[in-house]
Amino acid sequence: MNSIFLRLYGGLLLALCFIGAITYASVELVNHYRSDLYREAMARGTFYLMAEGYQRYEPAERERWSQVLSKLFNAEISLQNAQALELGYREELHLSDGLVVMRLNDSEGYADILFQLPGEDAYITTRMTKVSEQQARATAVLILNHLSHFPEEEWKPALARLQQHFGYSLSLVGRDSVSLDNEQEQRLNRREVVIALDDSTRRDSSIRIFAPVAQTGMLLMLGPLSLFDQFPIELLLIAGALSLIAVAFATYLQVSPLQRRLKQLDRAVSQLGSGDLGAYANIEGNDAIGQVAATFAHIRRLIESQREMTRAVSHELRTPVARLRFGLEMLADIESADMRREKLNAMDHDIEQLDQLIDEILTYARLEQGTPNIEFTPVVVAELCEQLREELETIRGDTSITVECASLGLDVEAEERYLHRVLQNLVTNALRYARSSIVMRVQESEGRVLIYVDDDGPGIPEHERERVFKPFARLDKSRHRASGGYGLGLSIVKRIVDWHGGEIRVEESPAGGARFTVELPRTQQEQHVLGRMG
Repeated sequence: MNSIFLRLYGGLLLALCFIGAITYASVELVNHYRSDLYREAMARGTFYLMAEGYQRYEPAERERWSQVLSKLFNAEISLQNAQALELGYREELHLSDGLVVMRLNDSEGYADILFQLPGEDAYITTRMTKVSEQQARATAVLILNHLSHFPEEEWKPALARLQQHFGYSLSLVGRDSVSLDNEQEQRLNRREVVIALDDSTRRDSSIRIFAPVAQTGMLLMLGPLSLFDQFPIELLLIAGALSLIAVAFATYLQVSPLQRRLKQLDRAVSQLGSGDLGAYANIEGNDAIGQVAATFAHIRRLIESQREMTRAVSHELRTPVARLRFGLEMLADIESADMRREKLNAMDHDIEQLDQLIDEILTYARLEQGTPNIEFTPVVVAELCEQLREELETIRGDTSITVECASLGLDVEAEERYLHRVLQNLVTNALRYARSSIVMRVQESEGRVLIYVDDDGPGIPEHERERVFKPFARLDKSRHRASGGYGLGLSIVKRIVDWHGGEIRVEESPAGGARFTVELPRTQQEQHVLGRMG
């Protein structure tokens, strides 16, 4: 996943899959709700007429009406009370509002339909397995039965009042205004209910129901009844628009961080190009942009380091060069051979200092170029500390150097010569300030090796502890070369420890002096660390 494009395309693919799943689920949910409304609207008028019929009978005679309806609809229809039906809260609300309630059982393939008689604790119940022509014809018969209770001149107003309970149109039309085929005409002549399907267009398919009205020459027309459309154009347009908006938003979320990081990098590069070495691109990550940002930070640090080194080198070289120049001028005026030899020895010491300084500068510059190939091998830390103690025996003077290690066989994967350089620089640095003793302590903690170098000198102020690892840094400006070094030793230590994936810090030692703590991983994930940039 280090490729930014793989992450971008992968993120967009996941977003598209998620949006597609959400869109599909939303459309299904909306369609389920719409189908419930469609079925209730289709059935409401029919059950209203059933309820009207029940209320024309006395309670003791309603069973006869149930039998008539059952035969008419070819389904068992009866009256029950609320206690027998175990109505839910939502069902009670719908039924009290004069709506039809359907209890669907998709696994068994049927629906229980409920409707409340207005003002009564009685509910029409029936079980339907499918919508059939029988039910459509039965509805037309119920409407005709309803009109039969009014004089002919009131049929249209009565039909208009009945319309509010139906989810489709009810009208009286002349028989001559209706175009039917021969078979349908013959059925009308036999006073049968006719169902006509209009499928001229797939999306606008609908049916009309025609029933002859007595001897009036008129027809009762129900419909057109549009078939339920799972995906109407309006729903598809809304779902498509919302999906496009979601895709655009997901794309923005994917691209926006990339664009923001590129702008930060571009701004930092422009500042660096104009000479501002304070330019900084705070970009994290292991992808291509993160690697470019890390490279930029390394370049900026190298340029800054080179500028600091140039200033420091010019300062460091000035003093010995000035002493050499002064010594050469004095040689011409010295006649005594002993004094001339003494002056030559002083000049030779200055040249040696210059040689040491140049060697340190070249070492530091070589280290700053990047991480070399490091051959990690197990190094027994206690043995390395003892070896260093013996090497420094001749220059330690009155200062004691001791090694403390709880586990003499404790090893760490490292480059031995570089680890030796780290310990050497730390101990020789401690020798400059220790009053009487230096202690090297080695211990293990949570899979990491800790090496402490403690001295009993004056210590390092807390606010100066970070600065000691910077090149040419000196805490005591009054120090001379013999005690102060060149300020590069700890910078070299810091760089080597970074190569090994470790840390170095300065604290106060138990004796009150300075404690340098080197923390290294016992094992390395890779045998060769290439191109790590600090």
